[in-house]
Amino acid sequence: MANEEWGKPDGHSEPVILPDDFHGKSKEKFGKLKHADVSFERYLAHETAEFQRQQALEHNPELQYKPKCGAMTPCGNGDFEKALDVTQWHGAYGSLPLNINSLTAGIMGGAITAPNSHQTWVSAGTDPNVGISTTAQGSPGAVRIGNAVAGFGCELLSKTFVVTPAVSTINFWYAVVLQNPAGHPPSDQPFFQVRVTAGGSVVPGAFDFGGGSDTLIADSTNPFFQTTTVGSEKIVYKDWSCAQINLTSQIGQVVTVEFITADCGYGAHWGYAYLDNFCGDCCGSWNLTYDCENSTHCGSGQVCFDYELPTVNKLTGSVTITLDLYQNGVVVGNLSSGVLTSGTSYCFAITPVLLAGMNASLGGFDFVATGHFAIGSTSLGTMLVGAAPDGIDVGKNNDYQIACKSCMDIRHEQEAYLHKQCAGKYNLLPSIHCDCPDAEPLPPDDCHCDCTPVTLPELVPCISVKWGDSRCDRLETNDVEVLCVTVCNCYSNVTFNSLSIGHIGVTDMAGNPVPLLPDGTPSVQIFPSGPICFGSLGPCKSPNQPSCVSRELVLYTRGAIGQDYRLSFDGICFSILHHVEVEKCFVINLCQD
Repeated sequence: MANEEWGKPDGHSEPVILPDDFHGKSKEKFGKLKHADVSFERYLAHETAEFQRQQALEHNPELQYKPKCGAMTPCGNGDFEKALDVTQWHGAYGSLPLNINSLTAGIMGGAITAPNSHQTWVSAGTDPNVGISTTAQGSPGAVRIGNAVAGFGCELLSKTFVVTPAVSTINFWYAVVLQNPAGHPPSDQPFFQVRVTAGGSVVPGAFDFGGGSDTLIADSTNPFFQTTTVGSEKIVYKDWSCAQINLTSQIGQVVTVEFITADCGYGAHWGYAYLDNFCGDCCGSWNLTYDCENSTHCGSGQVCFDYELPTVNKLTGSVTITLDLYQNGVVVGNLSSGVLTSGTSYCFAITPVLLAGMNASLGGFDFVATGHFAIGSTSLGTMLVGAAPDGIDVGKNNDYQIACKSCMDIRHEQEAYLHKQCAGKYNLLPSIHCDCPDAEPLPPDDCHCDCTPVTLPELVPCISVKWGDSRCDRLETNDVEVLCVTVCNCYSNVTFNSLSIGHIGVTDMAGNPVPLLPDGTPSVQIFPSGPICFGSLGPCKSPNQPSCVSRELVLYTRGAIGQDYRLSFDGICFSILHHVEVEKCFVINLCQD
């Protein structure tokens, strides 16, 4: 006859029948424990509860922890300010030895002394065992993973999401409190673990506490920890510190970030951790940031970084910064700061033409900085600034330019940009006589003119105004429209020098100011009102290929009356052999909304 027991493990109340040999096998397993930290009765109660939990999973697989992406985002509810959002985080719990695939899914909160308190939102306060803050950097809320109850327990909090280029490195704050029983091997000490999985496999190198390990094991000899004693038990703890998860190798992939705590392997010692500011910054902890203002961005110069050295138990650590240089996504060189034990900033001297492996024809390069932090000879892990292969800014070969552009280079680039922008405008404003607006309309000014010799003194540039990204666009009484003003030289033997428009104004067709709004501003405005410089326009090269320069204006209407308005270009100044000043007027026909 089977030995019938009834259990309620963590809220599951289904009756469970224990096998006939359950008691005997449990006693055999107990006898194999290296340390008899608990009585057999307590061990049997644990084995019974664990058997019941596993039976519940077997009968209802939906209870098993299986991370899914769903609606989770990389940084959603990362500040934990008011609560632990179950739509942004997964939870799970189980028993040692740790097996992620046999954990029970669920987020369960409670007091630190409650055995079923696995993932608990906590407000700002003081930890009852070691006196550290329960939240990071004055934050109003955080999450405690685990509890201060021994019993072979392990807990998990995780987030599953798609890695984007914008969030390919994630900073977070954590604090750890672990009992450190004497005589237990490292494999059976309480621990805190941070791991990243993709497709069911651990992503190597995604997280490092130091020395290549993603697990922080209770160890009083580790300078990473502070120590204290509560009753007869030694406790090691780490006050709030910042760390970084490197997901640059997983951009576009679904990953799961898991935070795991576990008791000791013999059932009598506990461990727990706090988590806060997931996707926050590391200011106030050991840290590395790009100093854009003090860095140069082209030619011979410097690339600078600010850093904060780690401090543990009144010991100040060090950082070594390495700078990897990329072209077309491939590392072509690297620089090192050496070991830095003081100060707060470091600049790498950059002379691109002297950097071995640099291809000057690519125009520039990208860079990624890695801070290697340590306390003495103990590594504390790394922190990235920038993400391979694009570096600081998205795009190839654009973080640092090998040669600085001249003013003329920049002007030519801008002229080419404006020429392209304005070439796509479709609609012409009608041109009118400025002094006699009721006269016959003037021919359209589209600047598609013959390139003919000029007979002095009839020397004026061709000016046109275009707008609209399609022929269906309308100028409306509540609207914002970009106008392109194009000035062209249609003559083959004349250069217009230093051409500028002194003032641009809008009136009604009679030259009166446009109506004002209740706040006193005009209902139709043009920006800028001038002056606008077009520089020099050389002779045209061939028929229908005038020499042209374009500038952009913004027409802003708000509560305007639907009617015709006059757009006036006053003080159009240029020089040839003598000074010339003309005016040009156009009709803005606003369609009533």
